[in-house]
Amino acid sequence: MRSLRTILSLIVLASSAGAWAQQLEAPDLVVASVRLDPAFPAPGSTVQIIATVTNQGTRTTNDVFAVEFKADRIQIGVRFFADLAPGQSLDVAISWDAKPGETVFRVTVDPFKTISELDESNNTFYKIVNATNNEFTGADLVVRRVSVEAESLTAGEPARLVATVANIGQGPAAFVPVGFYVDGELLAIETVRESLPAGQEMTVATPWTIEAGERVLRAKADPNGELFELDEANNSWADYGEFAPLPNRCAQIVSLEFASTSLVLLEEMTSWPTSDVMSVFIPAIRRQMERDYEGVNVRFYLRQPTGIFSTVFFSPENRLPILGLAPLDFGNVRKDDRGFVFVGSFHINRGLRLAPPELLAILLAKVASHELGHMLGLGHNPNGGIMNAQAEINPYLVQNEKFRPEDLEYLKRILPMDCR
Repeated sequence: MRSLRTILSLIVLASSAGAWAQQLEAPDLVVASVRLDPAFPAPGSTVQIIATVTNQGTRTTNDVFAVEFKADRIQIGVRFFADLAPGQSLDVAISWDAKPGETVFRVTVDPFKTISELDESNNTFYKIVNATNNEFTGADLVVRRVSVEAESLTAGEPARLVATVANIGQGPAAFVPVGFYVDGELLAIETVRESLPAGQEMTVATPWTIEAGERVLRAKADPNGELFELDEANNSWADYGEFAPLPNRCAQIVSLEFASTSLVLLEEMTSWPTSDVMSVFIPAIRRQMERDYEGVNVRFYLRQPTGIFSTVFFSPENRLPILGLAPLDFGNVRKDDRGFVFVGSFHINRGLRLAPPELLAILLAKVASHELGHMLGLGHNPNGGIMNAQAEINPYLVQNEKFRPEDLEYLKRILPMDCR
């Protein structure tokens, strides 16, 4: 299994390279840090969220700019400033009433893009905050790896997902809860009630029935934010694995590809860090598409597969009112078609952009399933279902829909599970 960190590093390098092509004399606003007062809040307490904003560019800001605070996608405040000189910093504070458990804060400087900057990709800072009545001990839990223990790595076989959890902090963790996820869906939360001293590690396991195909396996320590930790952002680990049986020669291989700029848009829409978008949100899109195509010999990949494959490309383009586009290939003659889902259209559409992340993943998946249907030879179906003609404009119409029986019959006929 290959780590998601490699892919994330490539995205960071690509984003950094883009900055060199821009002008060299300009402001560059960054959120340097975010801290809390009190640092370890109890549920219901009033907390000051304090962001330090710095101009690390070469020019003074020439217009008013904003600093926006979000808590789990909810905007909790905006502050406006002007004339921040090169090398100058300012502290921006806002009050927040702490809710129990984990909250993801997203602090963005210049969210309305009023300032032309050297680098537009470094304006957002994420901070995970836990509010709990448990005492702070100095613990810091990290998941070092997730492995699969099974006699056979074949679909339907019983297995165990085993997470190695370490305490790299300065004090003990009184108990160790670990959430296990497959393709973004919670499988189980296992809690070890024994203490984990600083500098030591333990294994935590949960049963899993192996599923065929490529899977994103993820474990997260303290998934519900029950513990105070020195660093709340280093608790999860995710990786890819592929499990037998492999696709047979009759299968249609489909790659789901995301432009790096599309990941930025998805990050903005979900208010999740890129790591969570890649290990939770995007696998949820794939999982919904698998449900849509249940019984059809299609295999979906998030990593680029080998051989001949079709591609659904999640583009940052805005083509409103169109959300997707694909060629009609009746009979699936070409096995390497390319269709598009326009993430930019979702981003600009308020009704779609503000959908809860779980629903947004389904809506993107339904458009992707619709476009793939065209690539496999399905036209618009006047009787409705996933191939409803309006799905490319309003995916809410098909969020609970399946393929109509006649469409599903066609798909199973051209892509039978049994290869003959």
